[in-house]
Amino acid sequence: MPRSPLPTLKLCALLLCLILAPPLLSAEREDGAVVVYILAGQSNMEGHGQTRSLPVLAESADGRELLALLRDANGEWRSRDDVTMHWPGHRKPTGPLGPGWGYGAEEVGPELGFGALMGERHEEHVLLIKVAWGGKDVFCDFRAPSAAPPAGDEAALLAKERANGNEREVGAYYRRMLADIRGSLASIETLVPGAARDRVRLGGFAWFQGWNDYCRWHERDPADDRLIGDGIIEAYPGNLAAMIRDLRSDLQTPELPVVIGEMGIGGVGIDARAKRSPNDREAHAIIAFREAQRRTLEERGMTRVSFVPTVAYWDDRLEELREIRDRWEQEKRKEGIPSTAENELPTAEQSEEYRARGGHWYCHYNGSAANYVRVGAALARSLPSEPGAPAD
Repeated sequence: MPRSPLPTLKLCALLLCLILAPPLLSAEREDGAVVVYILAGQSNMEGHGQTRSLPVLAESADGRELLALLRDANGEWRSRDDVTMHWPGHRKPTGPLGPGWGYGAEEVGPELGFGALMGERHEEHVLLIKVAWGGKDVFCDFRAPSAAPPAGDEAALLAKERANGNEREVGAYYRRMLADIRGSLASIETLVPGAARDRVRLGGFAWFQGWNDYCRWHERDPADDRLIGDGIIEAYPGNLAAMIRDLRSDLQTPELPVVIGEMGIGGVGIDARAKRSPNDREAHAIIAFREAQRRTLEERGMTRVSFVPTVAYWDDRLEELREIRDRWEQEKRKEGIPSTAENELPTAEQSEEYRARGGHWYCHYNGSAANYVRVGAALARSLPSEPGAPAD
């Protein structure tokens, strides 16, 4: 008696369903395995790279490699189902990685380059938890519990702020950061459907911050007109190291890999400025702050902590255009010339190039998305692939 064709038909139908079914999350493919990275800092970790400037990545070899990861086969910006972004309290708290996870809907931060590389690196599903707030410093806002109370120049600066009506709570954002991380990890099954709690691991902590500890270099104590801003920079390594030690302790991850991203604002041109003028206190303060960031690695307990230089990613052409724009703004005010989108710079061509390369504040890398993406990739490369493994 001939065999019924039904089993064959059922098998064909099953194979067709498998082919047409949408891909499952990596967490489901890998029995719920998830690797978690924490991206922390202030406004430059939030991200102010203008999405329109992402194509500038094509101007560098590493940028072209990253650009290929950010686009799909049709040349559209890619949305990754293997990398989930979670930003507690943000306008869009959870979703797949892609452009638009910066501070604004048309902005990107380091998460884009970081997540693109981590998505390629790991078989597990990748979860990025962003904990970042603009305008925050380490000497007060992120000050860790184990750090000594603010003293000397730190105390003098806080007293000056209080006298001007700015009362701040020491350590408030360290506690908020810790609460957001713990809350996110407690909700892992919701953030990554299919995640298995016993197969979740913390892969590392990336720190990109510094402007608000650096930018007080000009501050003076009103009591005796003594410069006190330099003391904030000098205290930075000890304060950041205390934050890292406490975070590891509070998360019960004593070997958590940590990477510190250099404040690259101004690029290598800052060194030239400082050499040209010993009296350029702004340039010298930036150099002193970068050195302070590096010195964090010399503090107690800073094993499995790395420092990543980022000054090479600064867009010199964009900075040149910004300086032209600033001079032109003064000229327009002087001459009574109304501002329009076409005359943001002296010529329409310059205005278009300025916007195409970025177009934001100096302290936000002039809005260069290419800068932010390359920084994020550098942070990712500095973290180890597996617990106890060396970085790439």
